[in-house]
Amino acid sequence: MTPEHDALACAGVDEGVALARATSRGVIPAPGLPQSGEPACRPDTRVVLYACHELGDPVATLRLLRTRAMDRGWVVHAELYDLCPLAARSTQRPQWQLVMKLLTLGDAQAVLVLKEAQIELERRHQLEVRRRLEVVGATAHFLLEPRRSRREVLRRGGG
Repeated sequence: MTPEHDALACAGVDEGVALARATSRGVIPAPGLPQSGEPACRPDTRVVLYACHELGDPVATLRLLRTRAMDRGWVVHAELYDLCPLAARSTQRPQWQLVMKLLTLGDAQAVLVLKEAQIELERRHQLEVRRRLEVVGATAHFLLEPRRSRREVLRRGGG
């Protein structure tokens, strides 16, 4: 799929930190929010692959996501990407809006992304996205564990 991109529709916001937390014991989700560091969907789950790149190669990222989805037995419903600054809000990204439409209509049950910062950078905006996903009954899965602050590492006993 080669979606048409409108990079001019993307606008900047302040940078923040990613929130998803995966540990050796599994995922520690934020309270009441549907997200996961390790995919837990059933085989045959329909997923949308999503990437957002300023300068990188979205095709390579989508290939990696497709491989992971296939390894899990998931059905790839769509592969979408935006070419804009990562600081752009998800509400201003045309292809992310299509992801949300597919999830809202039930055409897919989950979105697979390299890392949560490719959807939103700021923690408060990540929470907004997670709440929107929860409302439509969808989940987000991230391949990469985000960096944790020194405080988070120490608070969890170094691991």
